[in-house]
Amino acid sequence: MELLVSSLKKRELANIAGDHLADFADATEQGTHRINTNPRLPWSFLAHTGLTIHPPHPPDLRKDE
Repeated sequence: MELLVSSLKKRELANIAGDHLADFADATEQGTHRINTNPRLPWSFLAHTGLTIHPPHPPDLRKDE
């Protein structure tokens, strides 16, 4: 969870100065979408924790040509 929040703080939430809580929520949603559209990024967060992950590697996400 800490790596997820850190990623959001470095990009979408960096220097945010919204007037409403909705501005913060929108930026957080955009960051979550960015992380979800990169299939390897969530795996890297999990791998960084040192916990055992099954399967130990992300699935092969390359498309066959």
